[in-house]
Amino acid sequence: MAVFSRQSLITELLDRTELIKASTQLFFRLSDEQLHYQPGPGKWCIAEIFGHLNICHDQYIRSILFCVTLAPDWADDEYTSGWLGDWVYDKLMPREDGTVFRLKSRREYCVSGELPDGRTELERFQQKCDALDDILRHAATKNLQRLKIPFYFPRLLRLRLGDTLRCLVAHSERHLLQAQRIMAASYPDGSI
Repeated sequence: MAVFSRQSLITELLDRTELIKASTQLFFRLSDEQLHYQPGPGKWCIAEIFGHLNICHDQYIRSILFCVTLAPDWADDEYTSGWLGDWVYDKLMPREDGTVFRLKSRREYCVSGELPDGRTELERFQQKCDALDDILRHAATKNLQRLKIPFYFPRLLRLRLGDTLRCLVAHSERHLLQAQRIMAASYPDGSI
């Protein structure tokens, strides 16, 4: 379990969220065909990646907002992560070399049916980043340790608010790298 200053953790997550949002801007330059390019059978295209992120963010942002808006302010600045939160974060967070621990998404967190509109999914993701930014600013005065958010895999498990926020940002970073790899593989000369 790691110990953080609540303020420095929130500041770090705000910075990372802003970087994720800024890095997403490059995908707006792509055509619809490029946003729907699938690197292989059963592999997600860029539009599906952002659709998946939007589904996940919808679920978590709703739960976090409900929890945070009802919570009283908390004076103590120290936050200690939980063992489960650290374990999940380690699995989600891309490694320094850009590789990731392979995880299978549950069907309800995947885009189903026909391919989503890539621009719409990118715009929605930008809105989710803004919502996460607002939540992080609001959570800066809350007890990140005591507030618990249902974890999506088995809903019986609950993560500390601080761990949930860390995992949401790591999950976005993970899939941003995935989308960047697809873009790089489809345009090896860097001609975007």
